[in-house]
Amino acid sequence: MGTLDKWMGRTPFPGPNSQQAGATNAPQASSKDILSHMLAVAEMALESGHPESAVQMYQNILKLEPNATAQYNLGSLYAQGKGVEQDFKEGAYWFHQAQLAGDEQAGKLCLKCMVDDTCQSLETKTAEQLYYRMLQFVKYVYAEQADKELEACRNLYALAGRRRQRPAEAAKLLRAAAEFGEDGASQNALAVLYNAGTGVAKNDLASLYWLDKAVDHGAPEAAQKDRDGLLNAYRNRLTPVEFYEEMMRLSGWCSLGSQDIPKDAPKARYWRELGESAIDRRQE
Repeated sequence: MGTLDKWMGRTPFPGPNSQQAGATNAPQASSKDILSHMLAVAEMALESGHPESAVQMYQNILKLEPNATAQYNLGSLYAQGKGVEQDFKEGAYWFHQAQLAGDEQAGKLCLKCMVDDTCQSLETKTAEQLYYRMLQFVKYVYAEQADKELEACRNLYALAGRRRQRPAEAAKLLRAAAEFGEDGASQNALAVLYNAGTGVAKNDLASLYWLDKAVDHGAPEAAQKDRDGLLNAYRNRLTPVEFYEEMMRLSGWCSLGSQDIPKDAPKARYWRELGESAIDRRQE
C-alpha cells in the first residue's frame, strides 16, 4: 500500500499477482476504473490540503494516458504554485494539452499563463530578453507550430495591444518583435508610437527607420505610404544640406546603435547614400 493510499485510508486495487482470498474470482478493474480512482484520490488530496500529493497523482495519471482532467488540473497547480514551484510555462503546457483535447476554458488559461510568464517583471526586462523568453515559451508550449519565430512575434504583438493603457510596456513588447523577430507588423506599430511620442520620446527619424524596416518585411501597403510621406516631408521642409544632415544623423544611429534604433550596417549605408544623393542633385 502506497503512502497516499495509507493517508487516505484507501485500499489499492489488487495487482495481477495478488494472493488475497477470492482474488482469482474477483472481476478485474478496468483502466477506466483505475483512472477514476486515481482522479478521486488526487481530488481528495487537494481538498485535504495536500496539493503536492495531487501533483504526483496527476503526473502518474498522465504517464498512463493523456487525460484531459489531469492535464487541466496539473496546469492549474503549476500556474498557482500549489504543491509545486510556480511555473507559468509549465502550467501553459498542460493547459494547452487540455485545449487540444477540446477544453476551451483551458485555452483561455493557457493564454493567461503566457501573459503572466512574459509580463512578470516586465519593467526590468530588455526587449531582447522578452523576445527570447517568448520564443522559448512557444517552442515548449506550442510544439506543433511550424513557424515558432512567427508565432512568438504574433504573441508579442498581441500582448502589446493588450498593454495599450501602459504605452511604455507596449513599446517594449513591440521593440522585442520588431528588432529580434524582424516582424513587419510590429515594426510598423512601433513607428506609429515614435511618430506620436506614445510610450517613447517622439522621434520622427526613428519612426522613419522603423517604417522603412516594416516595408522591407512585408508590412501592409499603408506602411509604405507612411514611409514615403514622412520622407517627402523631410525633403520638402528642409534644404538639401539640412536633408543631408538629417540622413547622416540617422545613418550614424544605425552605425552605432541608439536607444531607439539598433545597429544596422545596411541601413546606415542606405541613409548615407540617400543624403549624399540630395547633395549631388543640388550640385548638378
